[in-house]
Amino acid sequence: MKRLAAGVVAAVVILTACTATPAAGPSGPAGETTTSGLSPSAAAPVSPSAPVPSAPVPSASEPEPSRPTGWLAAVTGDTGRLAILGDSFASGEGAGSYRPAGDARRDSCHRSTYAVASELFPPDSIANLACSRATTGHLTAPQTLAFREPTQPGAGPGSVPPQLQQLQGFDPTLVILSVGGNNLDFAGILQACLLDTRPCTENPALRADAAVQLAALQPDLEAAYSALASAVAAPVLVLPYPQLFDAPDGGCGRLSVEEQGFARELVGELNTVIRAAVNNVPQANVYFVETAQDALAGHGACSEEPYLHAANVSGLLQAADSPTANQELLHPTRQGYRAMTDAIVEWAAAYPVAAG
Repeated sequence: MKRLAAGVVAAVVILTACTATPAAGPSGPAGETTTSGLSPSAAAPVSPSAPVPSAPVPSASEPEPSRPTGWLAAVTGDTGRLAILGDSFASGEGAGSYRPAGDARRDSCHRSTYAVASELFPPDSIANLACSRATTGHLTAPQTLAFREPTQPGAGPGSVPPQLQQLQGFDPTLVILSVGGNNLDFAGILQACLLDTRPCTENPALRADAAVQLAALQPDLEAAYSALASAVAAPVLVLPYPQLFDAPDGGCGRLSVEEQGFARELVGELNTVIRAAVNNVPQANVYFVETAQDALAGHGACSEEPYLHAANVSGLLQAADSPTANQELLHPTRQGYRAMTDAIVEWAAAYPVAAG
């Protein structure tokens, strides 16, 4: 509850800090829950052959998605199968159209049918097993949900099994993974910048704590990557975190130029650790998709056309009363996830990887 409250206050601060231009992306309720796409049970193996409704059709005004080439085209073809694991930047937090992770009408995992790379595969060939708030440990251990709206009154928030357990029975041809930011508590550090009256750049304890967390993160990442790479034969594409702020050229409400720079520096350091962990994994099927870190360039949280939930006035006001809207803050919109997908396609077109 403390973190939720902090997020709401952060929303109010951002509201006065950033432009009031609505976040970019297709129209429609961001917190909408759907059952379209593959719906693997949180307690049972995934069945890619299960019948599903048709996927949402993009409007004619939306740009065409990038077309995979080379080895990526081979693994995303008619028989391709995508597994998505990790945290909110993998699950599609912020894109709406969420599938429940278990027996509930909605829950905090926020597995979106518009998650990164999802438009490269048929909807019935995707297993989105990622979950918002997940850490590296949740690949191999259960995760307690932050909230759930159960179909049976009186049920608790519940939990989901380890993501690698959920992956059993599904044979992916490509795996997307984003994880590590919640180990570092990046959101908490950013909120400290927003809420503290003293600039976070002048708080040596904050910097020191971030350095300690970063130093401890690499072994956890290596263990997580190794466990996943050993469980699948497919390429595992590890995504760095996208920069949430563009290079600052002025203040952004309570966020000074220096504080925006600090946030960018922290994301950069986190991505450096992620890259180092990928390089240390002995398995050959783990890759670092470096282009994803600049996928939102020009459309950061304080830009005129943001690809993140940060500058939408109505959305920020809703965050005060909605766990869904609160979770979506500083996460990509559908347009943001499409930009991340384009970055993956761009990387794959230039990277010399043999299919399979």
